[in-house]
Amino acid sequence: MQEAPLLRPFVQLPYLWELRPYLRHVLGLLVVGSVAGIAMNTAIVLPALALGKAIDAVLAIERGAGDASTAGWAALGVVGAAAVVEVSRVLKRWWLITANQRIRANLRADALRGVLAWPAERLHQTPVGDLMARIDGDVETLGVGVREATTEIWDTVLFSVSLIVAMAVFDAGLTLLAMIPVPAAMALALFTGRWVRERISAARAAAA
Repeated sequence: MQEAPLLRPFVQLPYLWELRPYLRHVLGLLVVGSVAGIAMNTAIVLPALALGKAIDAVLAIERGAGDASTAGWAALGVVGAAAVVEVSRVLKRWWLITANQRIRANLRADALRGVLAWPAERLHQTPVGDLMARIDGDVETLGVGVREATTEIWDTVLFSVSLIVAMAVFDAGLTLLAMIPVPAAMALALFTGRWVRERISAARAAAA
């Protein structure tokens, strides 16, 4: 059994390139969500740094070398840093998830329009399971791929860069040591991803 047509772009690396019309339709949402994502992932290290300063301010009071005013401002800094991160996180999720849902809806609508445009003879000869797999299952799978690419991968890259920079500022040698297993982990994830895609293709073909 051949792969369902809508699934082919998902199992190929350039599937996002084939989705250009759908991505252009929600370009504004993606840009706004991405800007909020950059702000969130850049500021993600601020709460931990602000908390460290607040702890240092309290310990300074305990040693008799600090004052309550400094500790109070440091505590407000923790709250402000957390607020910046969480507000940008809400904005990022709102706009990117809205864009992803619109892409999925447009894909499903186009798939339905394409099926309805078939000649009646072809429509009656096509198994119902095949139609359901194309319009529902494959679109859902493709939508998950779009969501992963526009939200999760973007988050992971920026979050990782932010953490690496913050760790390198504190201890560059320890940061390099901690990064040694990363290439092996990435290779394992790539291998696992290929295996999962093969299983998804087989499941869709069986459902059809």
